[in-house]
Amino acid sequence: MRSFSFTRGALRRSALAAAVAAGLVAAPAFAQSTSGDIYGTAAPAAGEVIQVQNLDNGQTRQIAVDAQGNFRAPSLPIGHYVVNLVVNGQAEATRKVNVVAGQAVQVNFGGSQANAQAVTGVTVAANSLPPIDVTSTESRSTFTADQLNSLPVPRDEVSVSLLAPSAVQGDGAFGNLASFGGSSVAENSYYVNGFNVTNLYNNLSFSQIPYQAIDQLDVQTGGYGAQYGFSTGGVTSVNTKRGTNQWKGGVSWTTTPNWARANRPTEYQNNGSLYRTYNKNSDTDNVYTAWVGGPLVKDKLFFFGLVQKEQENTTSYPSATSTSPAARSDYSSPFWLVKLDWNINDNNILEYTGFDNTKHTTNDYYTSLYGADNEPSTGDFLGTRKVKTGGQTNIFKYTSYLTDDLTFSAQWGRMKSQNSTYYISNSGVQTKYDGGINSQVGGCPYVLDYRDSVLAGNTPAYNSCWISSTNDIYGGQDERTAWRADIDWHLGDHDIGVGYSDEKWNSDAGQTYAGGALYYYYTGADGQNVVEKDNYRTGGSVKIDQKSFYLEDHWQVTDRFMAYMGIRNDSFENKNGNGETFVKQDNIWQPRLGFSWDVNGDSSLKVFGSAGRYSLPIAANVALRAASASYFTYQTFDYSNVDPVTGTPALGAPTGPLVAVNGEDGSVPNPHSVSDKDLKPYSQDEYILGFKKQIQSDNDFLNGWVVGVKATYRKLRNAIDDTCDWRPFYNYGQSLGLDMGSDQFNPPSGTPGCFIYNPGSALTLNLDLDGSGNVREVTIPGSKLGPKAKRSYQGLVFSAKKSTDKWYVDASYTFAKNYGNTEGLVKSDIGQTDTGTTQDFDYPEIEYGANGYLPNDRRHTFKVYGAYKFTPEWSVGMNLLVQSGRPQSCLGGGEPTYGIPGYSGAYYYCNGHMTKRGDNGRTPWIWTVSPNVIYKPNWAKGLTFTLSALNIFNNVKPTSVYVTGEEARSSGTTTYYNSTYHIAKYYTQPRYFRLQAEYDFSL
Repeated sequence: MRSFSFTRGALRRSALAAAVAAGLVAAPAFAQSTSGDIYGTAAPAAGEVIQVQNLDNGQTRQIAVDAQGNFRAPSLPIGHYVVNLVVNGQAEATRKVNVVAGQAVQVNFGGSQANAQAVTGVTVAANSLPPIDVTSTESRSTFTADQLNSLPVPRDEVSVSLLAPSAVQGDGAFGNLASFGGSSVAENSYYVNGFNVTNLYNNLSFSQIPYQAIDQLDVQTGGYGAQYGFSTGGVTSVNTKRGTNQWKGGVSWTTTPNWARANRPTEYQNNGSLYRTYNKNSDTDNVYTAWVGGPLVKDKLFFFGLVQKEQENTTSYPSATSTSPAARSDYSSPFWLVKLDWNINDNNILEYTGFDNTKHTTNDYYTSLYGADNEPSTGDFLGTRKVKTGGQTNIFKYTSYLTDDLTFSAQWGRMKSQNSTYYISNSGVQTKYDGGINSQVGGCPYVLDYRDSVLAGNTPAYNSCWISSTNDIYGGQDERTAWRADIDWHLGDHDIGVGYSDEKWNSDAGQTYAGGALYYYYTGADGQNVVEKDNYRTGGSVKIDQKSFYLEDHWQVTDRFMAYMGIRNDSFENKNGNGETFVKQDNIWQPRLGFSWDVNGDSSLKVFGSAGRYSLPIAANVALRAASASYFTYQTFDYSNVDPVTGTPALGAPTGPLVAVNGEDGSVPNPHSVSDKDLKPYSQDEYILGFKKQIQSDNDFLNGWVVGVKATYRKLRNAIDDTCDWRPFYNYGQSLGLDMGSDQFNPPSGTPGCFIYNPGSALTLNLDLDGSGNVREVTIPGSKLGPKAKRSYQGLVFSAKKSTDKWYVDASYTFAKNYGNTEGLVKSDIGQTDTGTTQDFDYPEIEYGANGYLPNDRRHTFKVYGAYKFTPEWSVGMNLLVQSGRPQSCLGGGEPTYGIPGYSGAYYYCNGHMTKRGDNGRTPWIWTVSPNVIYKPNWAKGLTFTLSALNIFNNVKPTSVYVTGEEARSSGTTTYYNSTYHIAKYYTQPRYFRLQAEYDFSL
């Protein structure tokens, strides 16, 4: 869809056998990475049981040992545990373990009193897990709270997830998001305590919790089982901290002062003139956090609470070609989180999680330019924008251990997220857009001036009144309500998981141009100055209903070989602003297969693999313009003069017809005319094969390393996007003898201008072809609409890691290729955030030359992070990233090239000939080194100081560039060569220092 913006043995069987024969499953079916398992072996004897005690909350379970000497304690809350071998009521042996989300801990007993360990004073190291989990076919990385608090990375979930192999930073246009395994940044899922908190409006945000509230963060980059859906990229799961039997608390202050920040380099346009300087920008960030947790009723009821106040103040100046004014911004985030755990008894648990991440942003705008003064406020005050985002999430979960072999779980949650904006002019007048298609929006309009007389140095002029090009809806809100029920059942050599979920999503959203219109001045083919008036307004309440069920089995085929078989079924129903269904996809079957081979039977060598299909729903934002009432028109006029303050022209007579872009004339399209009748789901196939090996050597340094190799292949099976090409329908109507008029690019009123389909497949719709009211079924062959959507990813990961009492290192090298003619749901080349309706397949001509290496193709990536403890007081950490550059393209062409109105600079066509995606070199290699030092003084127990230097050598390189080389303006003849072509758009983060002071205490 065209962008609305103008700038478009007998005792011991193998470890695996013990795990699965006892019914063990890493990441139980319903867990969504919220729990873990303990499994193992013991010598079968009369009166022998296994006692598993949670040291944090006192919960105790008695587990029987089967006839083969296997035991299993499934679906345990994460935390510290003592496992006792009890014979005739007496503890014969004890083990201490740490249960991590989504992983299995092996505990083997020899039945000898010599193996017993004291229970008192237990201290569990963060790295106490077995080095290789032979029960899992998944590709995952798990980070504990201690690691999160000490890693020299930005303190947010995405930055931590980027430490995982095959994860690369997405384009800066989408904020801070990751691409996993070649998928776009809009194809990931995010969970908090097992509840999906992904924003389904456009899949480009999610509800985050305060960083200090994270107990464990789990990142799955592939091979995940049938319990996971709604993702063709990666899955990030957060488990929050919770109360224990001891009252504990803490306070922390984290500061990133502006004086400790370096700047991005000064940039110049291709004509030599200054484009952008950051020398006078500023950014100071302070985060204050306090937390406390403990028993409200010992062994029964536990509380954890956290409050956080973040205050960030920034100053930013525009670039020379920017249409935005200077701004001073204040960000305030009064976050809070509460976690309650009720051990009803040893077999039943009830949990509540509640948090609020509301964020208030105030932007004050001024006329100051980057070269003028030290503070924007020295310029003329234009007005203020106030934005309120985020909201409250409530999650309830019930777990019942019905028997040793049967576990039931149920969860219900609701997430609300606001997106409310309003503006206050310099005279105090408030402007609020209520989302109505017929709304009249006050304030200064959006104005761009590209007349030949003002294009000095290819730089457009604009008026000095408007403060933002668009106005978002006031009172906008997203809401997700979901429940799920799951069963995990051990039956002989099988561990069976089954579950069902029902989710409802609602978005109240809308947007319009500032002041209700865009006035765009240009010089026509006859040399006369013309103004084009664009009207753009969307708004409404759109909905998604999602229902899913799955069935999976972890089957112990032999003592050392486990097979995984799973099947998932999703159903998606998308509704427009009138509550009418315009897309309904039922019975989306997604098979998942996998295996894990414990080669030596001692967890020292694991060979694993998986194959699966994964699918995505259609984002809610598609309904706003494609299926709901939307108004987007343009018309050209003569004009007599221009208001010097607002830039608004005094319009004369029209010089062209009123055109509804993509048929968006304010009417609600027929819901049966919006989407292909036989629409196939957005789906991807994935294949993984790998191994992990623990090195055993007499050499102290070599001994204990875990090395591995993993190969991944992903192929996009079906994409969903939109086509706006009316020409095949126009020609079809003419072949029937219908009066189709003279406009082959825009359909009649009431008919959508763009249609949802599978690129490369036939499109079947019920359409009124000629505006007569006669609706008929029309099928257009896929060959007339353009090529099939293609995307593939091939990745090879080499990994090595080791942990000792003093140090740990985790290193990986990824060789990857990401190739095709579509990135996926978004388009990084131009920063298009219209999830699922990019401009890629709007017309076949846009796909000429589109096959090539995609924006998330980072061929070589080296990652190393770890820490070393010198003394109990002093330790250091390090995070290293070395990565090759991103492919560059050249976009150009316009109406003179292919004759399609409104798609200037959208084609792989520059300098008079067709180009190819990714054929214009690559951005530079990037490398960053980020160390930290941690001091825990003996003279103040509980106090910790951490100083981190992010990108200490200040190696700042472009991560993306402007790829539009030329545009043909609306006159249809004038070619405008962009002076910003291939100059940097986004950079690696310049060096900054971060200081954290934290005090932890016990009551």
